[in-house]
Amino acid sequence: MAFERRGGAAVLRVVSEYGTRDGLPVAEKYDFLAGDGVPLRLTRYAGGTKGPVLLVHGAGVWSGMFMLPTLKENFVQYLVRHGYDTWLLDWRASVQLPLRQFSLDDAADYDMPAAVRRMREITGAESVQAVVHCAGSAAFFMSLAAGHLPDVRSVVASQVALHHDVPKSTRFKALLRVPELLDLGLDSLTSDDATSTPLFQAAFSKVSGLLRMECDSPVCHRLSFMYGRLYRHSRLNRETHSRLEEQFGRCNLMTFRHLGQMARVGHAVRYDHGRVGNLLRYGQARPPDYLDPAPFKRPITFISGEKNQTYLPSSTERTFAWLREANGARYYQRLVLPGCGHIDTFMGSTASEDTYPVLREALEFQPRAS
Repeated sequence: MAFERRGGAAVLRVVSEYGTRDGLPVAEKYDFLAGDGVPLRLTRYAGGTKGPVLLVHGAGVWSGMFMLPTLKENFVQYLVRHGYDTWLLDWRASVQLPLRQFSLDDAADYDMPAAVRRMREITGAESVQAVVHCAGSAAFFMSLAAGHLPDVRSVVASQVALHHDVPKSTRFKALLRVPELLDLGLDSLTSDDATSTPLFQAAFSKVSGLLRMECDSPVCHRLSFMYGRLYRHSRLNRETHSRLEEQFGRCNLMTFRHLGQMARVGHAVRYDHGRVGNLLRYGQARPPDYLDPAPFKRPITFISGEKNQTYLPSSTERTFAWLREANGARYYQRLVLPGCGHIDTFMGSTASEDTYPVLREALEFQPRAS
């Protein structure tokens, strides 16, 4: 490894975590600060002149979801092979960063703008593209709606954006305010056994194990309890399924509460601090929403898995229809991936053949003539 100067900052250049046989260029890691001082990280694979393209993961996971070593070709390898300057963001939800309590407003206001700004400083690019997934997509679109990302020229939204439709079981948990009920001496939920509350974890495992009988993996069962069905088992290879704990980890309860609030309302809203807290913070009893279509006149592709049981496909359908009604049809397209669930869009054993090409074409989407 070695340090070099680039963009006015010292850059740590390291060989890819998965060895030299992966065909990737040397990784460049950039530690930087969000707008409120929270440490974040960007990892760059300078694959060519297309882009730069930012990849944003969901909650309780990390950027490694885009470069699984268990696939014949992962998403980062695929983009690099096709000439993309590829950047992976570990934002404050990353399990590779210290756990902290935060709302998605914090990520929208501070993380996403800082990451885009840092990319532009380093590359000199006038604008960037983005592929954003799950809670990362929700936060990214909240940032867009707030007007923080004028230098993002196009977006590929995976599974959700500003409208949140969830399965009945998830909505039931949201209506019961399960995150609030769990917030008794806990700061997070995790899919593995790494917890300071072993009795709770044992009970959690038993309850979550009743929800899914497709496999005998406690990690898989707990993931289903936490997020809904993240993938179709038939689309994951055995090694990926057996190594899920390498990708998933602790997710703080404040983020769960915010996601639950938006599931109850059905669209993106600022964090609900209660009537008194809202009056102090927002000047109104209820939190404001993000449904302002003004900042969205740019190419956006909405992607949903046909069998998604974390966010229903109607989530992207609603945002797509809302933007078309507000701004016309020319900027937007929506694609449904047959047979896909939620995260197998990136982690599926055949993703390089059936879903990555769709995502790459979406990156090249241009507005239709008016």
